[in-house]
Amino acid sequence: MTLIAAALALALTPWPAAAQKNGEILTIDDAVSIAVKNSPAALAAEQDIIIARQRMREARFMALPQFTLSGTLSRASLEYPALLGPELGDHYVDPRGGGNFYTLRAQALQPLYTGGKNTNTLKLAKTAHNQAKVNFEAVKADAALAAKKTFYTLLYQRRLKESLTHWLSRARGLDSSLRKDAFEDLEAAMLLSGLSDRAGQAESGVAAALSDLLKALNREPGSQIEAEGGFEPLPVRTDVSRSLVTAMEARSELKSEVYKAQMDDIAVNMAMIRRYPTIYLGASYDVNAFKFSSLVDDSERANNWLASIAIRFPLSYDIWTQVQQRKAQQRQGELKRAELQDTVRFEIISAHREAAAWQAEAEKLGAEAARMADAYEAASLTARPSMAALRALCALSELEKKSIDAVYNQLLARIRLEWAQGRDFVK
Repeated sequence: MTLIAAALALALTPWPAAAQKNGEILTIDDAVSIAVKNSPAALAAEQDIIIARQRMREARFMALPQFTLSGTLSRASLEYPALLGPELGDHYVDPRGGGNFYTLRAQALQPLYTGGKNTNTLKLAKTAHNQAKVNFEAVKADAALAAKKTFYTLLYQRRLKESLTHWLSRARGLDSSLRKDAFEDLEAAMLLSGLSDRAGQAESGVAAALSDLLKALNREPGSQIEAEGGFEPLPVRTDVSRSLVTAMEARSELKSEVYKAQMDDIAVNMAMIRRYPTIYLGASYDVNAFKFSSLVDDSERANNWLASIAIRFPLSYDIWTQVQQRKAQQRQGELKRAELQDTVRFEIISAHREAAAWQAEAEKLGAEAARMADAYEAASLTARPSMAALRALCALSELEKKSIDAVYNQLLARIRLEWAQGRDFVK
């Protein structure tokens, strides 16, 4: 292999560890894991799961009997009977009883029939819990996509910098051996200036890509990390139909819409059950006395107990308006789900087409750059240094850049396809 072809091969292969700067070495899997773990959005979504889980437990408590223990001390000077409010125990106080009145009360309230309100509330809480878990997966997928983009961008900028630095060094060596007239000297200076500018831009691109990667990983600015991985096309071996099926099963947004549909159904049911009566069974036991010491003396205290069943029939004007609103919201959800499914299909098809196109382009340009590099090296062994050789070298540098760009675009298209189908390809 010629020197130029060897340089081209080096530009498209991972850097050896010995050539890297000191710092934490990260593979793309490491970067994705750290980005997901440190993502503020993912951490917030994880708290949503905890909140939804506790609400699900609260919904279960609604079917259990509710117990109340209360105590009341009343000191009064009455000329006419008074009735204490619910906060003070719902007591009737007679002025003939004296100035003090003591009460201890135990109450229990058990819902016997709520028209399905408690059951639907629990279903709603369970669905919300499932939706929170799906939203967490969606946020993690977004964090992983951002980490992959910045990781490959850093690899791309480093390969580009290495390539342009190599060609700039070769061009300067060739220029120093040329005999040129005034115009040729001007042309050579312009060619070298263009190569130097592109090499400087690539160096700035490395710094910017590293900063973006640190941001995606939620690391402190200035942290020392090294991206380790191959910079070469990763073929997509899955056809469009399989990716579409995978997306319909694994895409978090679609799962979320399924749970939203269930929540809309429950909302319609809860609006309709407002027509149904509610039945409660209640019981209470009171100990009343006019002296505190009498609370423990059976002969000086009054003991009351009661049990009752309460039936409540709702008579509301807005029952049917609420039902119609919930049905309209349910229809809105159906339309949104249909739109989302179409969007996902277009994303899959577009990402598949783009990945295949850039894969073919990267293979074509890589082979062409290697062939041209061999031809240039063969010509440089037989021909004397000239301006034509310098122009060919600059053209070869641009061709190699196009090859590197094609690899980068193919990798970006591939990770977009992974995100669009909701699942990474098996490595």
